Amino acid sequence: MNIHTPKNHTSFLKLGVSALAMSVAMSNTTFAQNAAEEPVFEEVIVTGSRIARDEFSSASPISTFDATELTNAGVTSVDDFLKDIPAFTGFQLGSTTNNGNNGAKMVDLRGLGIKRTLILINGRRQVGSFIGGNSDVGAVDMNSIPMALVKRIEVLKDGASTAYGSDALSGVVNVILQDDYEGFEVSADYGAGTENWDAENWSVSALGGVSSDRGNFTASMQYTTQKEIKQDSRSWAEFGLYPTLDAATDKFVPQQLGSSNSRRIRGLSQGALDAIVAAGGPNTGNYIVDAGTGVVRAFAGTDTYNYSAVNALVTPNERWQFATTGHYDLVDDSSVGSLEAYMETSYTKRESHQRLAPDASFGVTPNFNGHWNDLVPSSNPFNPFGDNAAGPDGILGNADDLNPWGISGEDVRINRRFVESGGRLFRQSASTFRMVAGLRGDIKDNLSWDASYTFADNEMSNETKFYHRFDRWEIAVDPALCAANTACTAAGLLNPFGDYGSISEDQMTFLAADSLKDLFLNRMHQWQFNLTGDTEGMLELPGGPIGWAIGFENRTESAQFKPDEFIGGGLTTGGASSPLDGEQSVKEYYAEFLMPILADAAFAKDLSLEASIRHSNYSTAAGKTTNYRVGLNYAPIDDVRFRAVYSTGFRAPNIVEAQEGGTVSNFPVFEDPCEFYNRRTDANENLAANCLADGFGPDFEWGFQWQAQVDQTTNPDLKPEESRSITLGAVFTPTALPNLSVSVDYWNIKVDNFIQVINYNDIIRTCYNAADRSTTPACQVFSSGLNGRDAADQGGPDIANIPLNNLGKLETDGVDVNVNYHHDLNSEVVTGLNANISTTWMNSRKETFPLIGTRERIGTAAGAAIFPEWRMTTSLGLEGENWYVTWDTRYIGKTLDDYRPAQLTDDNVAEAVWYHDLTASYSYKDTTLTLGINNLTNVEPPRFHSAFNANTEPGTYDVIGRRVWAKVTKKF
Repeated sequence: MNIHTPKNHTSFLKLGVSALAMSVAMSNTTFAQNAAEEPVFEEVIVTGSRIARDEFSSASPISTFDATELTNAGVTSVDDFLKDIPAFTGFQLGSTTNNGNNGAKMVDLRGLGIKRTLILINGRRQVGSFIGGNSDVGAVDMNSIPMALVKRIEVLKDGASTAYGSDALSGVVNVILQDDYEGFEVSADYGAGTENWDAENWSVSALGGVSSDRGNFTASMQYTTQKEIKQDSRSWAEFGLYPTLDAATDKFVPQQLGSSNSRRIRGLSQGALDAIVAAGGPNTGNYIVDAGTGVVRAFAGTDTYNYSAVNALVTPNERWQFATTGHYDLVDDSSVGSLEAYMETSYTKRESHQRLAPDASFGVTPNFNGHWNDLVPSSNPFNPFGDNAAGPDGILGNADDLNPWGISGEDVRINRRFVESGGRLFRQSASTFRMVAGLRGDIKDNLSWDASYTFADNEMSNETKFYHRFDRWEIAVDPALCAANTACTAAGLLNPFGDYGSISEDQMTFLAADSLKDLFLNRMHQWQFNLTGDTEGMLELPGGPIGWAIGFENRTESAQFKPDEFIGGGLTTGGASSPLDGEQSVKEYYAEFLMPILADAAFAKDLSLEASIRHSNYSTAAGKTTNYRVGLNYAPIDDVRFRAVYSTGFRAPNIVEAQEGGTVSNFPVFEDPCEFYNRRTDANENLAANCLADGFGPDFEWGFQWQAQVDQTTNPDLKPEESRSITLGAVFTPTALPNLSVSVDYWNIKVDNFIQVINYNDIIRTCYNAADRSTTPACQVFSSGLNGRDAADQGGPDIANIPLNNLGKLETDGVDVNVNYHHDLNSEVVTGLNANISTTWMNSRKETFPLIGTRERIGTAAGAAIFPEWRMTTSLGLEGENWYVTWDTRYIGKTLDDYRPAQLTDDNVAEAVWYHDLTASYSYKDTTLTLGINNLTNVEPPRFHSAFNANTEPGTYDVIGRRVWAKVTKKF
């Protein structure tokens, strides 16, 4: 992966107004192939600024990647390319994110979160999308980037709120589209994993451009498809693994254990539990009807359900894309100036789906018609603790009893997995349209203006199949209610205690919600006016005239979520979801200055100061905010340049966060701090006392993994997040090695008023470490008020109710190092050598919340959030006149499980991985063939204890394995 500066520096702002106008204006032009040009270095607009300059003079670190590098990576979307860049870390959302995604592709720069990475197209915003579901909104779905039209990608690794407004706390990804292409080309590519020749992907695309002496019109079309693979296709993901203590060796051993939501019975009264113990039975609170004997026994880890095999590992994704750019000179008269019209359009149609294990009677709400949604009354004749517990003879204590402890008359709860349904399927159909129309011109040689309007719209329907309905469950398990319902009577009273396969098709049809459809809509209107110039002839510093830019922006964003009636009413295990219909608008004013203090002076080849300011006024409680940026560039000699930036930034609360009365349920993995608390090294002296007080012994073990529930409530009074960023760096370009550049940058980011739902496990761990839980805030967020324990669930995790607020703080810092080298070789066959190293070292990432204190996340892995200390890519290539070969590597450092110490698991380390990729390309006349092998050595992703999907984190690590691909391009 080579990081370099484009050789042909043409402004990305030269675009056109309408496809029709371009076609008419250029009707007499002809197609021609792109001709090679000599490098032309001129002033350009770079990401993070609106003042034209030499790209190398920017005080902010910018990495640039061209279309060839996207090709060499063998990826099918922009996010797949970006997530391998070392500066991107944390949680990446893509086609390998199955549980918790809605088909979107989103990236996280610096690990601040995907909402804090601003995505631009040609320096302008794209509409945001819902993130993973309806619980968040605001990040751009990278599916909407027209891959065939991408010219280059610029990654600004610095805060940029003064240039672009909200969201650019960690930096900016600016996708530059082709706007000057001449000719026509078609491309096709294909790739697949070699293990089972699966995870196939292929695409076909066309790119064409036509020019005249007054403008250009460029268009692209592309079709892309990614095929699905399931977890059972990989041995390391086929089973959910969970460690249990082996009494013989006193070591933790991984077992093929899945979800306790299988056929687990729970919810007995305390009196019944005491009676079981008195009768010599197990004091577990969790039971199951043995499939062989038909008699109740204690629930064991081997009774869990293996959800892994049927879950998707790579989710299918299908895209149809069409995009255009154009610009046309309306006036070009040196005496009066110039006037140019420009336009951009893009449309993406996306079909995707995710596949999860079958639904179960999960315990989601304790107040469904006054009881838990998974309740089975004592009157159900199949209830082994119910009114019929005495069996056919009606006498307790005989051999035909349904339970061996003489318990009867009990309502129970059961988490029955509906294997008979075949599995849950979530299918999305999304359309994203974006249009830019604008005029720009020059009034004088040093005064330019630009006025534009951007409209963007994202609509998505999400169809969910094979959920069961709470209201139908209540009827199906209750003899009286079933008898009063014609459909239930026809299907038959449900026996939820039977073995898998015992539920009939008619019963499953009665229970199922069939097809549920949620609708999502995001829309953006943006008006911009920019005026740029310099003070040449009026005011000049020793280094030259002062460059300046001023502008105004008016942006309106809206979001709607229309849940299906069953989901909106909380009648399924997806949890209750409130409808949303919100809008926010902002008016912004900005000013920017570039002051060349010295140039070509002794020990000051270049000394320049950058300053900018932006004032934003929101229509919501976000109110008014003013942010500023100061940057310094100092090059004492040609060989070295020092740069420094200090900036403030902000992120306004998005429409979901700031809605009134909104509630969204999430189901995180629960790590119980009381499991083997006598062995823990990550707890204080209060933990043992609190666990013992709650009835958990020092060697207490669940033996399987739980999921907790968090109900997130929104807050219309949220204020913006506020950031402070510092970047200090140096760039070395030694004249002795003219094709070598080395950059080193230290970065430090602090975000106050941080808006985020606090991690459930951090809350309950803080609660149990408290000396007095009755006064500890972390213990007060649970529904029952019993310190995070659900008394009705034998001490399982209680529901946490957590409102969003501005109480958090995030601090992170680290160092980026980039080395680029090109060497010309005097050979007829091999003409050049290219080498690159790009490294990010993260020193710290601290989260602070009043409820839990401060947590250091660097070097940790927790579910989907991976924060390695080190990430690196390298590239070494040889090239000839019409060919090149490249060897790329990708390194991700090791991390430790954030929730389980080594003493309590068999594997709390996500080991370091090093991937090797090979690419070779050959051009013959107008045809180019590129071949590649990714993950050459077939490195498997690391397993770690708290991994949520496939025993690893598919968004960070390669889950396909060795993959081969090919791409062919034909130019006409």
